[in-house]
Amino acid sequence: MNRDLDASHQARAWTLLLIACGVVWFAVLGLRPLFNPDEGRYAQIPAEMLASGDFTVPRLDGFVYLEKPPLQYWATAFALKAFGHNEWAARFFTAASAVLALVFVYLLGARAYSRERGLMAAAMTASMLLYVFMGQLITLDMALACFLTVAVCAFALAQLERQRAPGRTRAFMLLCWAAMAAATLTKGLIGIVIPGAVLTLYTLWQRDFTAWRHLHIGKGLLLYALLVLPWFVLVERAQPGAFNFLIVHEHFQRYLTKIHDRYQPWWYFLAILAAGSLPWLPQVARALVLGWRASAPRGQFDVSRLLWLSAAFTLVFFSLSDSKLAPYIVPVLPPLALLAALDDERGATDLARSAWLQVLFGLALAAAVVIYGRRDLVGDPAATFAALRPWLVAVAIALVACGALVLALRSRHFGAAARMQAAGGFGIALALIAGAATAVAPRYSAKALLARAGTLTPAAPLFTVDTFDWTLPFYANRLVTPVAWRGELDFGLKLAPAQGIAAIADFETRWRTLPAGYALLPHAHYANFTRDGLEMRVLAEDFDNVLVSRR
Repeated sequence: MNRDLDASHQARAWTLLLIACGVVWFAVLGLRPLFNPDEGRYAQIPAEMLASGDFTVPRLDGFVYLEKPPLQYWATAFALKAFGHNEWAARFFTAASAVLALVFVYLLGARAYSRERGLMAAAMTASMLLYVFMGQLITLDMALACFLTVAVCAFALAQLERQRAPGRTRAFMLLCWAAMAAATLTKGLIGIVIPGAVLTLYTLWQRDFTAWRHLHIGKGLLLYALLVLPWFVLVERAQPGAFNFLIVHEHFQRYLTKIHDRYQPWWYFLAILAAGSLPWLPQVARALVLGWRASAPRGQFDVSRLLWLSAAFTLVFFSLSDSKLAPYIVPVLPPLALLAALDDERGATDLARSAWLQVLFGLALAAAVVIYGRRDLVGDPAATFAALRPWLVAVAIALVACGALVLALRSRHFGAAARMQAAGGFGIALALIAGAATAVAPRYSAKALLARAGTLTPAAPLFTVDTFDWTLPFYANRLVTPVAWRGELDFGLKLAPAQGIAAIADFETRWRTLPAGYALLPHAHYANFTRDGLEMRVLAEDFDNVLVSRR
C-alpha cells in the first residue's frame, strides 16, 4: 500500500513539473526576434501563403521555393492567421510539435514500463539541451522528430496490444501510418524510409515476424497515399519539375553529395548527441551502449530493442550522409530517454555522474568567462561578449547550484533529485535560448535594424545587395529584391530572373532612376557606392550591413 502511495506521489510530482514546464515553454516563444537563416525563411513562407492565398506552391520572397513539402508552412500560416503576424505565432507549431512528441513518449513509457517511467522519460526529453533549443527555433527538424516519434510510439503501442485488443492495434497502426505521412509532408521521403528501415531491421533481428501481420498494410498505404499524394500531384501540375527537384535534388543529391557544403566527419553526430543530451549524458550513453540487449524472447515483441534500433539507425543514417546539420538527430533523443529513464541503482549512479558533470561544466564555464574577458576585445567580439557575459555567468552559477543540489538529494530522495535535474536542465537550456539569444539578437536579426530605421514608405522598393537577411521580408512585411545574390533562391531565380538583379552595375543604374527606395548592403559596398556618387542616406547600421534610403 505504501509503495502504491509513493508511486502515486512520484507520478503527481512529475506531472506537475511537466505542466509547469509546458506553461513556461509557450510563454517565452515571443521574447526574442526571429533569427537568420531558418527562422526568417520558415516564418516568411507561411506569411506569403496567407498574403497570396496560394497554399500549393511555397514561395519565399516571391520566388518559388521547393526545398521542402508544405505541412509546417500550412500549420504556421494557420497560427499567423489566428494569433497575428508575430514571433509567438510563427514559433507556435514548432513548440506544439515538441509537446506532442512528449505526450507519446509518456504514453509508450506508461504502457510498456510504468507510469512513473513514462513521466520521467518525458521530463528527461523535455530538458535535454538540443531538444529545448530545437523546440524553440523555427525549423522543420522538430516537426519531423515529432512525427517520427509518434510513428515509432504508435507502432509499439499497436504491437503491445496485438494479442488482446485488435481494434486498438488497428487504431494505433493507422495513427502510425498517418504520422509517417505527416513526416513525409514535412521533410520528404525520410518520413517513411526511416520507420520502414527500423521495422525491417527490428523484425529480422528479433525474429518478430508476427508484427508484419498487424501492420494493416492495405488500409495504412491507402491512408498514407490519400494524405501525401494530392499535394505532390498539385504542385507538379502547378510547377512542372517540382517533383524532380524535391526528390532528386533535395533527397538523393543532398544525402549522397556535398552539394550543400555541409560536410562533417563521421563522428560529428556523436559529439552533437553528447552535448545535446545534457544534462542526461551518462543516462543516454548507457542507453545507447547497452540498450540493444533483449528484454523479451525471440519471436515476441521487444519494445526496448525497437526503441534502441530507432535511435541507432537514425544516428547511423544521418552520420553516413555527406550533408550534416546538428538538428538532424533530434529524433534520436525521445527513444533514448525512454531507455534511459531508470529509477533503480543504475539510475541513481548515472544521476550522480550527471550531477558531477553539471558542476564541472559550471566551473569550466565560469573560468572560461573570466579568461576570455581578460582578452583585449574590440568591435563585434567585444560587444557580443558584453551582451552574453551576464547570461553565461548566471548559467554557470545555475549549473553548479543545480548539480550540487542533485548530489545532496539523490541518495535518499531519488525522485526529487531527478526532478531537480530535469527542472534545472530545462531552465538552463531555456535561459540560453530565450535569454542569451535575445542578448545577441541584433547580430542575427533585422528587427532591431528596422526599428532604428523607422517607418519605411510602403510603395518604395527594398533591395538587398550581395547579401540576404532572411528575417528582413518578415519584419519589413514586404518582398525584397535580391541584387548579385542567389543562395537558396537560385531555383526560383531561374524561373523568374526578372524578379532579381543579377549585377551590381545594373542595381546602380536602377537606383539612380528611383524617386525613393531602400537597400540593405554590406559596409564595403556602401563605401564604394558613396564614392561613386550614389545618393544614399544611412537610416541604420549594424556590424555587418547598412540600411540606406534614396529620397
